[in-house]
Amino acid sequence: MSPSRYDWRAVVARLLFSLLLVFSIYNPSGYSFWHWVQSPIGNPWAKAFVGVVLFGIHWLVWRAVVAVLRPYGVAFIAALCGTGFIAFCELGLVDRSDTDAQLIALLLTLVLIQTIGLTLASLMHRLTGVLHVEEVPH
Repeated sequence: MSPSRYDWRAVVARLLFSLLLVFSIYNPSGYSFWHWVQSPIGNPWAKAFVGVVLFGIHWLVWRAVVAVLRPYGVAFIAALCGTGFIAFCELGLVDRSDTDAQLIALLLTLVLIQTIGLTLASLMHRLTGVLHVEEVPH
């Protein structure tokens, strides 16, 4: 166990990492991996390499998040975000028919799931010393 304190900066770092990871794949601004792949500018092999790297990072992060939160935890956070989105729509803060608002709400849901999962994994390790590893079949 680590003797240093666990403070809000660790959570903010995980939040920023999750924002970068999720919004780098696709976002409505027009500056994302998806938009880069669709454009004729750039080397196709560079696009393939970046795609494989992004896929690998996403795969590792999501495996860790689902291992910590379990599917029910992921579903709970998604349901919480969905009801929050509906509440914002009912209060008139967000236009429900705006597809960009729906997309951003979905992307922010993914960011929140990743942030909570990564933070919980770190907290559990610091509190208990338990590492989240999988058994590799022999």
